[in-house]
Amino acid sequence: MKIGDLHKLLARVYRIHRKCSYTRLAQLDVTPGQPRLLDYLIQHDGCIQKDISTDCDLEPATVTNILIGMEKSDLIRRECDPNDRRSMHVYLTEKGMQTHKQVEAVFAQLEGECFEGFSKDEKKLSMQLMQRMYENLKKADGTSLDAKSDQ
Repeated sequence: MKIGDLHKLLARVYRIHRKCSYTRLAQLDVTPGQPRLLDYLIQHDGCIQKDISTDCDLEPATVTNILIGMEKSDLIRRECDPNDRRSMHVYLTEKGMQTHKQVEAVFAQLEGECFEGFSKDEKKLSMQLMQRMYENLKKADGTSLDAKSDQ
C-alpha cells in the first residue's frame, strides 16, 4: 500500500456512493440535504428549527434553505411558537413520514449493494474499522462533530 492509496480509495467510494444515492433520491424528489433532516425529524418531530441546526451541526441558513424545499414538497410544515414568534416548530407531514421510509429503503438497498459478497463478519469488521478511522481523525482534528451529524 502506497501513501495516498487510502485517500484515493475513500474518495472513489465517496463519489460513487454519492452519485448512486443522489440519483436514487432524485427519483423520490428528495434533495441531498433532506435525508439528514428527515432522520432528525422522525425522532424529534415538532422541534424548533434552531435545534435542527445545532444538533445536525449545520448553519442556520443551510437548514432554512433545506426546510423551504421540504415545505414546498409538502414533507414538513412549520408553525410559529405562540410564546416566541422568533421560534419555528417543524413537523413532518404524512408525506414526509412516507418519504422517510422510502429514503431508508434507498439507503438499505445501497448498503446491501456496497456489502455484496461480504460475510456478516466482514461487514461488521468493515464498519468497525471505518468507525475507528473516523474517531482517529476526529480526535486528530479536535472537532466536536459526532457520528450522528455525519449522516
